[in-house]
Amino acid sequence: MEKHFLDDFVHEIEKDIQEGFQAEPWYNPYGDCITYQTVNEATVANRIDEILTIYRSAVDDRPIGFQIKGVMALVKTFGWDGFLVSTEVSDEQVKRISLNALLLAAYEKGPLTIGRRQAYASVRPPLENDAVAVG
Repeated sequence: MEKHFLDDFVHEIEKDIQEGFQAEPWYNPYGDCITYQTVNEATVANRIDEILTIYRSAVDDRPIGFQIKGVMALVKTFGWDGFLVSTEVSDEQVKRISLNALLLAAYEKGPLTIGRRQAYASVRPPLENDAVAVG
């Protein structure tokens, strides 16, 4: 079988994407959301409620990431004390908040059902990736 003329190009792009992937949470100030994906593979979005969307692996359906919407609304409701991990000062002040505390607060805002509890528990990030800078 003849090699497709774009094979080399596609393999180079895939390699660049794999090398540039970082499994760390990040805050999008324009969307007021935190996105975190732990593995660089195709995902299927599973909307749990108005705050949490779980990203499941398209390969084997395991949870490999999530998005939390309305971060500043949660902070306004519960206060910085419940989320703040550290404050860094360089040219500007940067607050780092706990994702686990944020997930717990988000869970408390909706109906306390077993399904929601299992969904929120399934995406709990490891402690080494618990903090994210939010502004």
